[in-house]
Amino acid sequence: MMRHLLHPAFVHFPIALLTVGGLWEAWGHFRGRQAAVRGGGTLTILGTLALLPTVVTGYVAANTVPVAPAAARVLALHELNGWTVLALFTALLFWKAWNRGVVPKSHRRAYGALLLLGVALVASGSVLGGELVFVHATGVGR
Repeated sequence: MMRHLLHPAFVHFPIALLTVGGLWEAWGHFRGRQAAVRGGGTLTILGTLALLPTVVTGYVAANTVPVAPAAARVLALHELNGWTVLALFTALLFWKAWNRGVVPKSHRRAYGALLLLGVALVASGSVLGGELVFVHATGVGR
């Protein structure tokens, strides 16, 4: 079985959900738009849930395919980024859950800023993953 191919199948869900949801929810917090907070928040929750199988399949892929020495540093950064994204969005999920699903008004700007940081981390992890595949040919069987 080609287990390393599961990671690319899973990774697109958290990238899309966390990017769109994080931007939408942050915009809602900054602009005071509760509909955007709810809609973006739903996508952010789904994206956070999708992170767990993505990180697990990424770990399996990293330990299944040969990695060129030139790609080892990029892979290490990509892994660190994945764990950081998982930790940040999980913390945000618990922050909101602790407050019964509503971010207190006094915390909304900080929460929105952390959502934007999370979106930036998702983007940087995506670039690193793309570099592994398209520059270093990791897992493509060349």
